[in-house]
Amino acid sequence: MTINIALLGTGRIAEIGYVPAIQQISDTNIISVLSRDKAKGEAFAKKHQIKNSYADLDELLRDESLDAVIICTPDAMHEEQVIKSCRANKHVLCEKPMSTDYQSCLRMIEEIKKSKIIFGMAYNNRFNAGLRYIKEQIEKDQIGNIYYARAMLSTQQNDPEGWRALGGQSKFWAMSATGTHMIDIFRWYFGEPVDSKIISLSPKYSSPNDEISTLTMNFNNKILCDVTASAILPRVNRIEVYSDTDVIIGENVFGIKTDEKVYHNNKKILIEPISSFFGEVLDFTNAIIKNRSPRSTFEDGIKNLIIMQS
Repeated sequence: MTINIALLGTGRIAEIGYVPAIQQISDTNIISVLSRDKAKGEAFAKKHQIKNSYADLDELLRDESLDAVIICTPDAMHEEQVIKSCRANKHVLCEKPMSTDYQSCLRMIEEIKKSKIIFGMAYNNRFNAGLRYIKEQIEKDQIGNIYYARAMLSTQQNDPEGWRALGGQSKFWAMSATGTHMIDIFRWYFGEPVDSKIISLSPKYSSPNDEISTLTMNFNNKILCDVTASAILPRVNRIEVYSDTDVIIGENVFGIKTDEKVYHNNKKILIEPISSFFGEVLDFTNAIIKNRSPRSTFEDGIKNLIIMQS
């Protein structure tokens, strides 16, 4: 079975994340790309040897040979693109966060359920080796009673004139770029928090959206987790998990391509990193072939957004 995919968006995630990942997967092809800028879309298609370039989503979706779309556009565009893709009976892998508000997510979910397409949320970090190692230790009960964890991640796309910063295409900056990933990992590890609280500031550029945010989550009154997302700090990429017996520290564990270093009780763990986007796309295409849910679903998308808005 060959799966034909369209990329909606021509930004960094599409070019650095999805194009090389899809090229590694047999029987999966990028056959079209969508860009609001016709010239930019044509240049992107030519560079990556993609057959079709569109500036109109409806026209792209009319292609009967198209099986699925990967949505990597600004947050505010997700709702319309997901709903139209569902109505065209195309499977969807949607970049995070799912949308800009709760009601928008509900409208998307209604169409997803009605169409019965495969829908995946693009939380690629679930496929990174260091983060999977921690997950395995938790599932195998190899780390004692966990009481506290924290993660810090700063975005390298810290342009105060970018779409995340300005407020028109997103309601978040730091949280949209990095915070949502850390929330997802802690939900993946520990389930749903019973309480959460976020404090956000924009001290450098006075941006409409958050430049730095700290979120605290309470998991069942047993585990406290802190997340710090930043668009203004120097590079930081770290996770820490503390139990009554163990400490696990992960450096450079988030991202497209990682140089992961994981220490369990000060002992360096040997891991074999892979491209997280390769793992994510392979999981999505296998879900289509086997008619099953991918690792991250719309439930992860809406629950993540609820926490981001806490």
